[in-house]
Amino acid sequence: RHTPDELGLPFALWSRAAVRMLIERQCGVRLAVRTMSTYLARWDFTAQKPLRRAYEQSPKAVRRWLRQDYPAIVAQARREKGTIFWEDETGLRSDDVRGRS
Repeated sequence: RHTPDELGLPFALWSRAAVRMLIERQCGVRLAVRTMSTYLARWDFTAQKPLRRAYEQSPKAVRRWLRQDYPAIVAQARREKGTIFWEDETGLRSDDVRGRS
């Protein structure tokens, strides 16, 4: 129900190392990272790759936005000599491929 950083751990996402540190902090037991892999797999917590597209996505709405709304935004930015920046609310990419969590 919490992210590692909410529990005072130096991690943004749950990983073997984060779970290992939490167990050590809460139970006083230091486990090997490889042992954490075994336990997590036994408990059905396996590495997951993020989806490239949200389940709730509406292809029709996306097409409309790409064909009508976004070009209008770009045109307005050009008229006003503006710059368009893209940002997400988490600060982490959900499609990052450097690892798994």
